[in-house]
Amino acid sequence: MAKYRRSWSDIPSELAGLVLLRLPAHSDRIRFTAVCRHWCASAKQHSLPPPLPWFMLPGGTFFCLPHSESFQIPNGAEFHSSCGEWFVFSHDETCSLVNNFSKVTLELPDLNIFDLIDEPHEVINGQNICYTLLDHVIMSIYKVILCSVLLVAAIVDIGDLRTLALCRPGGSEWFVSALGYDRSLDIIFHEGKLYVVDGWRNLYILDVEEDSDSGSLFISRIERIIEGPPWSFREYPGGLVILDTYLVEARGALLLIRGTIYG
Repeated sequence: MAKYRRSWSDIPSELAGLVLLRLPAHSDRIRFTAVCRHWCASAKQHSLPPPLPWFMLPGGTFFCLPHSESFQIPNGAEFHSSCGEWFVFSHDETCSLVNNFSKVTLELPDLNIFDLIDEPHEVINGQNICYTLLDHVIMSIYKVILCSVLLVAAIVDIGDLRTLALCRPGGSEWFVSALGYDRSLDIIFHEGKLYVVDGWRNLYILDVEEDSDSGSLFISRIERIIEGPPWSFREYPGGLVILDTYLVEARGALLLIRGTIYG
């Protein structure tokens, strides 16, 4: 009597979960789900840690760590940056987000259509906001993050000002905050809140809401939760010191990273 041979597609869901835990690369997890319907269904039943990040290069080439295999993004010439699973494309005065796996595209307002956002004049635990004129200036994208399907936040350069801008995917215009400086700036969306760190290493938390009548976005509250420490300048003979601050999320915790570059 011939023995019954079980197919690899019949492996228990628990065993499939153990296999997935040993696949830190996003590309390997995609290949796992593409084997058969059973493996794809099993993958959806397990809560996995975030995959290792991608290493992106200008022009749309990226590496899926820890492998050395490279991939090329379509329309690489228009590739700007990435935010999570979304690729940011910018060309001339247009900007869009594309999910390279689901192929969903979110069109953002043209970069030449923007206005000052309605926001508090005073920052809780901080100084008043100094407004600037936005006439006859060009806006360009520096960084984009997708907070939700209804809210996109970006760091933008408008003339000499680097500041925060908000929009709705598919909306008609950007709403620009005056909470900016001519120095570095970073943003992150963490646990339903938008955080901003400026070049003076002050950390702010912002509440963004929507006007029920007009549908326009506005900032209802700005609070400084960390005051940047005084700058301690040290002499570095024959070189330039560049200080930068970044916001990152690691295992559910919000981290403030401070870097010093000697050049």
